[in-house]
Amino acid sequence: MFKLEEIKLRRRSWIENAEIPASLLGLSLEDCREVEANALEVTQFWISVLRAKKIIRAAGENSCGKGLLFQGVPGLGKTTLALALIQELILTLTMEEFAVTPGKVLVRPCYFITFNDIIELKTVLMNEPNEWKDRLYQGILGESKDDAYNIRVLVIDDIGKERSSLSSWQKNLLHHVLRTRFNRGLPTIATTNIARPDWVELYGESLGSFVHEAFVYVALEPAKGDLRKPHGLG
Repeated sequence: MFKLEEIKLRRRSWIENAEIPASLLGLSLEDCREVEANALEVTQFWISVLRAKKIIRAAGENSCGKGLLFQGVPGLGKTTLALALIQELILTLTMEEFAVTPGKVLVRPCYFITFNDIIELKTVLMNEPNEWKDRLYQGILGESKDDAYNIRVLVIDDIGKERSSLSSWQKNLLHHVLRTRFNRGLPTIATTNIARPDWVELYGESLGSFVHEAFVYVALEPAKGDLRKPHGLG
């Protein structure tokens, strides 16, 4: 764990702008000891590829824009792992590794949002223009005219939670966000309880096929049970 007040001002502001839930603020990958070892190994390898500048805006690389898809039943540490990952990136990556033009400063290099919140954000913008929310949405897509607002690594949490009421418009929105980011060389970290073979049935053949291209698939197994159950609290 790290303490926010001990972090240098710029990186502290990045963490504060990332919308990280308070309960998981200050988390590092070293704190994810109960998460399956294979998932941690894949995550660490992905970070090494990113540090080699072969993911974020890495034109011509097979790994350009490729993110991580953490899949498993609730309580296996998917969200915890994703949030530890982006906090580690915020604390350690250089501007060059974030693919930032020299002399420029990012507003939010990493960001956390649920898919339901993306749906809500887009719905609000369709009904009532809002400059701040539009800037955030464009940054999520990686299409902001001011590159400082384009989110380099986005976490979309809980994809599939909305499946009982999913409309065609919402399916298309998910595909649009993921595809746009990938095409711009910006990786997405997604958490879901939907196994990859089931994406075709739920989201359609196009998106079901696309996840193979855009993500490294990491299936978390329930070897240690639900990590969210209280320990030592009765």
